[in-house]
Amino acid sequence: MLKLMIVEDEELERMALRFLVNKYYKDSIQVVGECSNGRDAVDKAILYKPDIVLMDINMPIMDGLEAATIIKNNCKNTEIVILTAFNYFDYAKKAIEIGVSDYLLKPFFNEEFCSAVDKLMDKINTKITDENINKKLKNKYKKVIPYIEKEMITSIVYGVTLTNEQYDGYRDMLDIKHNRFCSIVFKSNNKKVFSENSIYNIKNKLGILFPEIIGCLCLNDIVLFVFEEDLESEILSRKFENLLKSLQDDLRSNNEINIYTGVSYVNEGLNKLYLSYKEAKLSSERKQNMDSIFKSEIENNIMDQIDINKMEVTICGRIINEDLDGAILELDNLINKLLDNSELKDFSAIKKSLIDVFNVIIENISEFTGKDFNDFNITKSLEELMTLEDILGIKHCTNMIIKNIINFISNYKRSKNIHVIEKARKYIESNYIKEITLDELSQHVSMSTYYFSRIFSKIEGMTFRDYLIKIRMEKAKNLLRQGDKSIKQVALEVGYIDQNYFSKAFKKYTNLSPKEYIKL
Repeated sequence: MLKLMIVEDEELERMALRFLVNKYYKDSIQVVGECSNGRDAVDKAILYKPDIVLMDINMPIMDGLEAATIIKNNCKNTEIVILTAFNYFDYAKKAIEIGVSDYLLKPFFNEEFCSAVDKLMDKINTKITDENINKKLKNKYKKVIPYIEKEMITSIVYGVTLTNEQYDGYRDMLDIKHNRFCSIVFKSNNKKVFSENSIYNIKNKLGILFPEIIGCLCLNDIVLFVFEEDLESEILSRKFENLLKSLQDDLRSNNEINIYTGVSYVNEGLNKLYLSYKEAKLSSERKQNMDSIFKSEIENNIMDQIDINKMEVTICGRIINEDLDGAILELDNLINKLLDNSELKDFSAIKKSLIDVFNVIIENISEFTGKDFNDFNITKSLEELMTLEDILGIKHCTNMIIKNIINFISNYKRSKNIHVIEKARKYIESNYIKEITLDELSQHVSMSTYYFSRIFSKIEGMTFRDYLIKIRMEKAKNLLRQGDKSIKQVALEVGYIDQNYFSKAFKKYTNLSPKEYIKL
């Protein structure tokens, strides 16, 4: 039930107001307090946090307007209805300016009272519904944040060049305000030792020093970026050194393996992100090499000769960014290098090498999506690959595998964002008659303009503006078919003030003018 408070210095008036509330709203509104002066009203409002306050202007100790101002400052969601005699009308108008919801002119009819209260109830219930929807959306949005962190960091690690617009979009989504950053890499001498729980613990502890921190598991390492204007002093501090050592010790004792950390120099600017990561990565690798007593013998096989690791990373980057042509081109280059290698006597070695490549690619992409190998549904394709004996067949098969993996990635990304697009669709359906902007819609779904525009186009297959036009035109077609409205009326009902502009837009969409469409 909604809570209501009555503020009126006349006892009979208070009784009358309570009677009206109980008569018309006994199942939906509870009177939680009555006050006879403005000071008492302020104290009780702060205590009870009522949804509605019925407030007389002419009050002892503190007048109604002053009390209303204080209540609104302390209880943002409280709706106030001013009760005033005719000669206080100017005060009532001023009350509207300070945030009072409505006013009733004494004496008022029961219908007028109910009309004012009904409007407030609708407003409050709509607000509660919107808050619940936004709360659910924010909870879902929180679940998407790790995915966005992973997408940004994976792009950096795989050497994908981000545009300024993309970088700003990521910063906006991840609430990154500072420009200076450094990268931190945690490496182990054992694959698959790190888990999501490892990342969570590291981010939580480093977050004490660096509130703006992002990180994910990538290429078997934990890759982090921290953002802060005064990074040097924090990075060089004893506190950071001890914290890093403590994190290493925790990971080492929990997993009984060696842990190596690398920290980059402090950098600034989009073009330094990859450099920062490479500095941290190399630093961790140097420590790992220095810690090794025996150097591993270089194996005499094809994978070492053509720097296969670098090519795997490049192909992974293309796949994660859904760049089908780029991924196929990189894989084609890899196959050609395998063919050119003098040590290959037949296709069996090429096919084995390609199977190894796809296993590594799937392993790395599994880190990005959190999915198992079987989820990618390519086992049969890999089995088919082993039966092929001609290079064209091998290339066709590997291209189809790449395509299937990219489709999987695309569906994965789509599933993460579909609830946001659904909310956007509903908003457009309810407001297409208005001049909706991309900024307004992005704000409605609690997402940055850049990122929302990107996922909207990806999921709907068209821009937000084209989608709005589509909705308007489909509504216009229905109205024109009904035949009971003029073209001008139809134009206005679908958001076009100018009939000529509407007619041009309609013809562009349907290849028919509105008049021609009516005659069909």
